[in-house]
Amino acid sequence: MTSHGDICSTEGLMSAWQLRDYGGIESLELVKDLPIPKITSSKDVLIEIKAASVNVLDAWMPDGYGKVAFEQLFRAHLPVTLGRDFAGIVREVGKGVTELKPGDECMGVVPPQSGTGSHAQYVVVSESLVVMKPPNLTMIEAASIPYAGLTAWSGLRSMGGLGEVSNGKQVLIMGAAGGIGSLATQLCKLWGSKVVATCATDAVPLIKNLGSDFIVDYKSPDADSTLRSFGGFDLILDCTGKWDGYDYKLLKTCANAKYLTLVPPILNNLNDYGVIGGIFKTIYDLIAANASLILRFKTLRWVLFSPNSSALRKLRDYAQNDQLKPLIDSVFTFDQLKAAYHKMKSGHARGKIVIEMA
Repeated sequence: MTSHGDICSTEGLMSAWQLRDYGGIESLELVKDLPIPKITSSKDVLIEIKAASVNVLDAWMPDGYGKVAFEQLFRAHLPVTLGRDFAGIVREVGKGVTELKPGDECMGVVPPQSGTGSHAQYVVVSESLVVMKPPNLTMIEAASIPYAGLTAWSGLRSMGGLGEVSNGKQVLIMGAAGGIGSLATQLCKLWGSKVVATCATDAVPLIKNLGSDFIVDYKSPDADSTLRSFGGFDLILDCTGKWDGYDYKLLKTCANAKYLTLVPPILNNLNDYGVIGGIFKTIYDLIAANASLILRFKTLRWVLFSPNSSALRKLRDYAQNDQLKPLIDSVFTFDQLKAAYHKMKSGHARGKIVIEMA
């Protein structure tokens, strides 16, 4: 790749990790002779990636999680590069791009349906999915925010209905020490909620720094009774990754209270029943789960990542004003990506796991 002032040509090769088959994390292969992607739309931006985070979806996909959705709905076929967010430097822009220019430091997301990913040296994405990097954040810190932050935003605002100004809601964040939970805790406080957070014993000092009003060590023998002593929650965001066993009794009754989970069954249902059968099974699951709850004005809702340009800008602004603090668990080099995936898959990360490009 050659440079001409602030603009780099797209001629040349790059390295990227690619999933070759669904045989687990060891099926990932570092390919060093892939063409640098080219801009094909006037709104495209070519990014040289400096850091990229590892998300749960990345660690689960090598085992076939979401295979039917990605291949039949999103038309993304193996080999594929994973990775959902990044921080880096703009190297080239399409003719219609107005907010970014070559040389700008930025951060952004790569939607799962795009068929590409950020665990590579370069990526092309739409301008709408990229914002300027806050100057007070490192590339590693900036890369930890977009995907987790937008997922938290989707849950709290779109599914949970939280307002951004003095909403006064009592919110429980379960698994507050993870990437999404740590950002959700801070967003709720910014928006005027009373926040109760659960985490393991070793994570309590970390969560204290995020501004939670109360912290409950879920390993404590009196954890359940402590949570019930709060008298019910308007909103519960469950970031623990469990598929069932939700304690709806923690929700307020007759208050339109909502239980949000980050692991909806839709991708597993599509794998098990195909596209049509999986969609009907998912609808059935949602109706069945809410059949008894709705009579008490409670609901179970599933949280999905949703690209949102205005929300991404808000997250950037919060971080730039030191209102949103990235929580970093660990940093791996690009060559150590498999180890980063294994760590993510093992669970209990304290914040985000990030890949730093050499």
